[in-house]
Amino acid sequence: MTEEDEEFNRIEREATMRKAAVAATVAKREWAGLTDKEMDELVNRFARYELVRAVEARLRENNT
Repeated sequence: MTEEDEEFNRIEREATMRKAAVAATVAKREWAGLTDKEMDELVNRFARYELVRAVEARLRENNT
């Protein structure tokens, strides 16, 4: 095995370890849904179409 091959393998191993670390971090995040209070608030404030958009916006807020 050449020196170049060894360097390539080292870099590949490091990249694999970094990918695994990122995947582990991302996988731990849980979905954040709406509370009953948030749902009631949205139902009282918006008509049906607007409600759907408001729910979508609130979920986006909770999950970013």
